[in-house]
Amino acid sequence: MIVGKPHRASAVVAGFAACAALAGCTSTPPPAAQVTGAPQYTDGEYSADGEYGSLPSSIGVTVTLVDDVITDLTVAPHATDPTSLDLQSRFADAVQAVVVGRDIDEVHVDKLAGSSRTPDGFSAALEQIKAEAAK
Repeated sequence: MIVGKPHRASAVVAGFAACAALAGCTSTPPPAAQVTGAPQYTDGEYSADGEYGSLPSSIGVTVTLVDDVITDLTVAPHATDPTSLDLQSRFADAVQAVVVGRDIDEVHVDKLAGSSRTPDGFSAALEQIKAEAAK
């Protein structure tokens, strides 16, 4: 150690202590998946129907997960009303470009292809899929 210069480890410890005291930080380590980068979900193909809206509407979602990443996606419109079916179909055509290749926990779809409610059903289906695939 060189005299007159602060030791890095001491500075880090002091900084952590200040953080803990001022910001309520804890020394609890993050979950193993965050530390190691281990996947949180079991690889495989999962399907669910997501319901949405005041009148029960739904859309079918099938995803293939590999290391938590959506590698394949199929969206099946269930609407019978022509307007709803058109919106669900346009959503189904557009959502692949937004979702495939992304970590399932990072997928958040809002209004897409003119459809403002279908993403709610899509999100509901993804939540069911995550619950089923959780390790």
